[in-house]
Amino acid sequence: MNLDNIPVLNLLIVSDIFGQCQGLRQLLQDLAAPNCTIRVLDPYQGQRQSFSDEQQAYHAYTECCGHEHYVSLVRQTLAEYTDPLAVAIGFSAGASALWRALAENSASKVLQAVLFYPGQIQPYLTLSPRAPVQVIFGACEPHLDVRKACAALSKLPGVQASSTAWQHGFMNPASKAYSEAGYQQQLQRLRRLAIPCPSC
Repeated sequence: MNLDNIPVLNLLIVSDIFGQCQGLRQLLQDLAAPNCTIRVLDPYQGQRQSFSDEQQAYHAYTECCGHEHYVSLVRQTLAEYTDPLAVAIGFSAGASALWRALAENSASKVLQAVLFYPGQIQPYLTLSPRAPVQVIFGACEPHLDVRKACAALSKLPGVQASSTAWQHGFMNPASKAYSEAGYQQQLQRLRRLAIPCPSC
């Protein structure tokens, strides 16, 4: 099956600890296309955020949500889909939560997923996702050996794992590791998945 040719009905974005910040709103604009519906799941119940730095964002994340609760929110959201979910996209904490949820029955409607720098994935490298997954790490992660994680993940059926030259957070302008070049490159990857035909 050529995943790039699957027409999009629904997209889900599971945000990082910055939630619905300006950078995420920009991504939504960049991915917008006719006949494609994008839903956002974030740790703050949809409230817009404007954190001054990652430390402030992490404090809010741990106070308002935390890893286990975020996984529960992702499971619940995936279970709500009755139509196919063409692409599920996760970033950082959202990517780690999405990875764990993809191994469960609630993910039965997910057709494919793209996970950017899921830094908390180390304890869950042996999970088997129910859909094809692309895992994209930064050049290094504080909580795992990226090279070993890519090797372990790539042994799982349907999982492709790779690293980039950029650092954790390179897709988010709110992160000190943001890379415009990295964002544009990966945006094109997401567009190929989310807009697979001229009519979409």
